[in-house]
Amino acid sequence: MQRSSIWISGPTRSGKTTHLVEAFRQWVKEIQRQAKSKPLAQQSPSPGALILAANDENRRDLGDRLAIAVRGTYPVSAKTPLGFITEEVLLFWPLLFEQLHLKAQFPLSLRPETEQELATQLWRPQLSESDLQEARISEYRFVRQTLDLLQLAGASGTPIEDISLLLQQGLPETSPPLPDRGKLILQWRQWCLERGLLSYGLIYELYWRYLLSNPQYQQHLSRRYCAIFADDLDDYPAIVKDLADFLLDREAFGTFTYNPDGQVRLGLNADPQIGRAHV
Repeated sequence: MQRSSIWISGPTRSGKTTHLVEAFRQWVKEIQRQAKSKPLAQQSPSPGALILAANDENRRDLGDRLAIAVRGTYPVSAKTPLGFITEEVLLFWPLLFEQLHLKAQFPLSLRPETEQELATQLWRPQLSESDLQEARISEYRFVRQTLDLLQLAGASGTPIEDISLLLQQGLPETSPPLPDRGKLILQWRQWCLERGLLSYGLIYELYWRYLLSNPQYQQHLSRRYCAIFADDLDDYPAIVKDLADFLLDREAFGTFTYNPDGQVRLGLNADPQIGRAHV
């Protein structure tokens, strides 16, 4: 079977996804041919394919196209990067529980509105209403922007301990000075982990920083997937490259599509440089 990755680059509606579907069809055909060539006693379930799409709409469309291409002869389960990462963190929570010495055995995902409310309550004693007014920013906006920084850091693979320094380097000082967002985020992270509460930002961080580097998880990942098919790579969070590199380093077959003029979700959840790095 071909082991070198297939890189498909082009603008919108240039046939990139069609080529990915054909690569998947050929891969399934080869997988099935190899399975039939083995004696029945030696046949065992083969590792599957990790199929990724940029958003839910594309995920449904890609899943349908792949299923039709193989005429239902191979199970197809397409996921978004966030969907896959969330499932993995929840499924392998016992590994994180042991590694980080957590207290909460059963994690609970937070919806953005709940995250906003809880973070506001936690940080309110440190937020001066007069300082916020003088800085011309509402409490709601300050909290939302701070939580978004956590998600940006997690999606890009940036340690949250670096947030304070990065903000000092990139933003002018406010007058009056507002609370250190980096310290607030560290406080929020600790508060959530002690209670088993998971926001999207924390899910990203737990996956790339702890789970993906865990030897036990790596063994599971290698056994489960021998191929990766990722459509619209330019709209993925940067940490997907770490996942793809891991699989490719273990001789997984890869097919990737990339739009150099894409970057629809540049910033939060999307890093176009993932494509230029040639996974």
